[in-house]
Amino acid sequence: MIEPTETETLRTLDLFADVLLRIAREAKDDPAVVTGAPWTTPVSRLDEGRAARELKLTWNPATR
Repeated sequence: MIEPTETETLRTLDLFADVLLRIAREAKDDPAVVTGAPWTTPVSRLDEGRAARELKLTWNPATR
């Protein structure tokens, strides 16, 4: 469920709805586009199970 804040403009909400419709069309026309996403991030899919088991609770800005 996605719930926008009250500060979102109608233009922003319309743009978001258009993007969701585009994703739905892509999923119907070429499912590989959606199932292979994300495409432009430094990691493909996050391993949430591993992240829960191996907590990294420190942050060092020099390692970014």
